[in-house]
Amino acid sequence: MNDTTLAAAERIRAFADAVRAQLADLPAEEIDDLVEGLVGDLTDQAADHDGAIDLGDPAAYAAELRSAAGLPERSAVSATKTPWRERIAARAGRLVGRIRSSAFGAWLLDLLIALRPVWWVLRGLVLAGLVAIPAGLGPRTIAGYGGFPAQVFTWVLFATIVLISVQWGRGRWLPKNALRHVRTGASILAVLFLPLLFSPVMFGVSNAIAYPADSAGHQPPPGLLLDGTQIGNLFVYDKDGNVIEGAQIYTNRGTPVNLFGEESENIESGRGRVDSGASENVVVPFRDEQGRPVWNVYPLQLGRIDDTTGQLDPSTTLTPQPPFLRAPDRALTVTPKPTPGSSVAPTASPSPQPSDAAPSPTPTPTPAG
Repeated sequence: MNDTTLAAAERIRAFADAVRAQLADLPAEEIDDLVEGLVGDLTDQAADHDGAIDLGDPAAYAAELRSAAGLPERSAVSATKTPWRERIAARAGRLVGRIRSSAFGAWLLDLLIALRPVWWVLRGLVLAGLVAIPAGLGPRTIAGYGGFPAQVFTWVLFATIVLISVQWGRGRWLPKNALRHVRTGASILAVLFLPLLFSPVMFGVSNAIAYPADSAGHQPPPGLLLDGTQIGNLFVYDKDGNVIEGAQIYTNRGTPVNLFGEESENIESGRGRVDSGASENVVVPFRDEQGRPVWNVYPLQLGRIDDTTGQLDPSTTLTPQPPFLRAPDRALTVTPKPTPGSSVAPTASPSPQPSDAAPSPTPTPTPAG
């Protein structure tokens, strides 16, 4: 069965429901007699024309059935007694008939019918998000973070709710009682919350990809950390313990040491903040001659964001208080470096002392003759 046949079957079913709604003032047995074989006849007609069929106005068709059966026209009083669901179905049927009267309208409706499975899945994802996000689950556990139990639970939760939504769309797993309206309520809820969930979910997925978590499932924040804690500022002291203002710090590769990494762009614009004592101040970088921020000159200054303009208030800029006015004395020593080209003078060997000289032989006296 191709897509054209499926689209025709959906149209015929909707047309038959709208015709029944127009005959709702009659007894149920009489309605069944009037519309008996309607779906089958229309389906055969559609098959003979490769799925192309002009159904027309269901109200006019119902009026023809009344006239052929010798029944009176539907009165205004009986119309007002028709349940609201049937009246809505009749109006929807007439609207569908008008839309399909044009080639573009028929093409558009067929496209929307073909895309219904996409909506079933999307509806399930939104409903699952409404359950998972308050429970502390979400894109990161779906992407593979958050630990093994949370991962499995989140995947099972999302898969189960999506499966239920798809089965609802197929007309399955829905009892024929008052609970059948759950699907309608869930669809309305999904439509209302879809715009609210789309942005944070996409942001969470992009962060999960851009900043992957470690093996334990913890996501490290961007920037420079010390034992897992973000470093907010640096204070440089010389060997005598004095604070060095405006110290430029680089790595061994010549890379400027930026404490906040990519997040520094958000901090500069006021979207990110760093705690400083009892209040929250924005870290203010130094700037070069072209006005570009320089993030490796320490200590970084602090400032406040004006709530009315959303920009840094220059009058609030201040230099943070260092942790020590003078660094603790550690009796630092510097190992002397050899001067290039110099050589160490050789040590002279000690000269032998007289007492150390070898004794000379003593002559033997000759006896007198």
